[in-house]
Amino acid sequence: MAIDDGIGGGRQNFKVVQKLAALRPVYEIYDEQTGERIATGRRTWMSFLRSTIHFEDEQGNRILTAKGGFFNKTFWLHDESGEKIAKLTRPWIAFRKNFTIYYRDDFVKAQAGFLPWGFEALSSDGTFAFRLDKKILAIRDQSRVSVGNYMPWLHAVASATVVDQIFFKSKGCGANLICCLIPFIVMFGLLMVASLLGLFVP
Repeated sequence: MAIDDGIGGGRQNFKVVQKLAALRPVYEIYDEQTGERIATGRRTWMSFLRSTIHFEDEQGNRILTAKGGFFNKTFWLHDESGEKIAKLTRPWIAFRKNFTIYYRDDFVKAQAGFLPWGFEALSSDGTFAFRLDKKILAIRDQSRVSVGNYMPWLHAVASATVVDQIFFKSKGCGANLICCLIPFIVMFGLLMVASLLGLFVP
């Protein structure tokens, strides 16, 4: 699964594909060399309030969880026991989209181009952590994640998935706020309908 990168270190390549026929976002992760699906990430039903992605192995065991704060500015990665292993954060305002991962007493930084079709994440001393490249012409949202030796593949692929699907596709605080208000608007409407129907009950 390791591929020589030509600079003295091996890289593993993974493919992340978002399912089309799904009621919520589902991300399938494949070992690119073997074509085998090795993990699946599923957004929770309540992600309109605080985004959460659970990553499971092929036996359905939860192996990692990414939990976001309000407005998706910060995410935490939790291992299977619930321990925090990394913090992903982005600035409120930036000319080009970027993020920082605080990981094991170090930090990883990356910045997308003007069109966020890919990014490379490097540690504080310039060590390669991972790289994400989007497949531009595809029916389904697809990307390749190349992972170095800085962190385990699962941590790298989960981080890349969170950054790509949530940070880089964020519509801003206004859209998130509207999403948060939708359940309350629906509930208020149902209460109003119930009260109006009650007025006509003999």
